[in-house]
Amino acid sequence: MKGNMIAPYLDGRHGFVKPDLIHPDLAPILKSTQGVVIFHEQVLKILNVMTGCSLAKADELRRSLEKNQRHVEGFFRQSATKRGYSKAIVDRIWSVLEGFGSFGFCKAHGAAFALPTYQSAWLKTHYPTEFLAGLFTHDPGMYPKRLLLSEARRLGVKILPLDVNKSKDEYLVEQTIDGTGIRMAITDLHGISNSEISRIIKQAPFVDLADFYLRASPSRATIKRLALVGALDELAGGSNDHTRGDVLERVRQLTALKAKPKLDQNQPMLDFEATEQMPSGFSDISPAGQIQAELELLGMDITDHQLAKYQPMLDQMGVVRSSELVSLRSKTDVLIAGVRVATQSPPMRSGKRVVFITLDDGTGCSDATFFDEAQTRSSGVLFNTKLLLISGKTRRTGVKGVSIMAENAWDLNQLWREYRQKNQLIAVEN
Repeated sequence: MKGNMIAPYLDGRHGFVKPDLIHPDLAPILKSTQGVVIFHEQVLKILNVMTGCSLAKADELRRSLEKNQRHVEGFFRQSATKRGYSKAIVDRIWSVLEGFGSFGFCKAHGAAFALPTYQSAWLKTHYPTEFLAGLFTHDPGMYPKRLLLSEARRLGVKILPLDVNKSKDEYLVEQTIDGTGIRMAITDLHGISNSEISRIIKQAPFVDLADFYLRASPSRATIKRLALVGALDELAGGSNDHTRGDVLERVRQLTALKAKPKLDQNQPMLDFEATEQMPSGFSDISPAGQIQAELELLGMDITDHQLAKYQPMLDQMGVVRSSELVSLRSKTDVLIAGVRVATQSPPMRSGKRVVFITLDDGTGCSDATFFDEAQTRSSGVLFNTKLLLISGKTRRTGVKGVSIMAENAWDLNQLWREYRQKNQLIAVEN
């Protein structure tokens, strides 16, 4: 950002503008990167060409760019001027080198990143289920796992919930009636111990809830959490036979026993087994309640996207989904909403702070940029609020690229509370 590399490179790469190579002497150095200085090697060659110094000396100067710019600038200006370069060209090249001082990498480093990028793109295209299962298991990158869930939904990959008979300590690709899906890992459950995980995996499969309670020997807290996220549903005969409320009641009955029965080869377990009578008629947990339980206990909204319950209000407000933004013209007024998945405030050339916020709405991610005035208007929610509504204008960044120049932001939960209390749409103003 500070080096102003991204937009000029992309514009040149997509043919929107003719690359500006700055000076004929620099054309061989900058042609392959659309006139943008990206790699350390380019800095070395520019210094070599414009000052006449050796490549070894140029590398020393490059290393000094971040901490001792005044010394490098003096040497560069004096040497380049002596070699006949105009002040305008010297000023312009120095502004490029100055910006490069806070960011840059060698070409080999870029290639090392490019190779797995292409490999990942190929795997995601041809083996999306396996690819996402691997990402879930190894948890790379800056984004939370719940964002991978949204991407799986967008790609049509089926997400299979926790099941104590099927879930393991890693994410599995599992055959389903209509293809394949990703089975969630039991390690995702908050508060479960390694010993409990080992016992569940080792002792599975279980025939019913009492069998699970006896042989897996989970703590009261763990078995309740497993029930809340649906991991015990199949042991109760499935959701068609019993509600989540029935399962929770059965768990309450089991954990109310003064002590867990112990398996004794000389004594049958008739008394304990006789208590295996699934209750019925207990109210089910609402869809919103299930999602909330999953977020609290798994950190992911497996049943549905967290934004689902707000959809009636968002539809009335005319909120645009992430997947629809690409169809809009630049500078279109929009409202977007979603779960915050990333916040960044990188250094800029101007020295001013700019805040970038990425929202996930279940159809994709939207990127919003907050400059000074927008930061002032939305200061109360800019950094700490998880669910956001943002107003702004679209900014096209390519054929499929679009971001939002933000004007204001609101706490979506607060708007929802007001909406439900008044049973009418809340007006938001910039």
